[in-house]
Amino acid sequence: MESIKRFSDVMLEQARILSDYLKTYPSFFEKQMGELDRLCELIEGSRSIHVYGKGRSANAAVSLALRLKHFGYNVWFVGDVVKERIKKGDVSILFSGSGETAEVVNVAARAKKDKASVITITSYPDSTLSKYSDLIIILPGGLEKRKGWDYLEAQLAPESMKEPLFYGGGEFEAMAYLFQETLISAIGKHKKIPSCAVLREHERDEIMGE
Repeated sequence: MESIKRFSDVMLEQARILSDYLKTYPSFFEKQMGELDRLCELIEGSRSIHVYGKGRSANAAVSLALRLKHFGYNVWFVGDVVKERIKKGDVSILFSGSGETAEVVNVAARAKKDKASVITITSYPDSTLSKYSDLIIILPGGLEKRKGWDYLEAQLAPESMKEPLFYGGGEFEAMAYLFQETLISAIGKHKKIPSCAVLREHERDEIMGE
């Protein structure tokens, strides 16, 4: 009879699987050194930075926008009600694992029309989104939505998968969040920005006294 694992045992097991996977994380960037230098150049040379993603990718995009704002950049999240129009001299940083998310592709098309630079974070360099991009950073894990929902369902079906890292194909989104944290840390270290600079900009969330 198979013994029943405690939830904490399963949680620890999943954490170890993820830890083993993350040992390959630096290798994603070793092949993209020139692209990373160009990424820094575009960010530093921009008038405004417009960041966007949908679904779970939006978590990474919003976090990047917030952290860049702490560093003093003129940053906007495209999905906000209050936002600035994308203009010439701006940079759009767009997250989409598949590179086929319609809303994100539309932002890229509009940015190119307005002569802004488009930076794409995706898993597919030949995607529709990538065609509008001036710079592509490749992260693993995105599903090929261009093949349709039948393909996606097949990819997520138990018989077609080895033990997945995440339910619902969340590998790209996890990598995207880790990427933005790595990017922010690299910018801070490269520009010698002290940690106190972030503390000065961070919203104070203490309970207000009467």
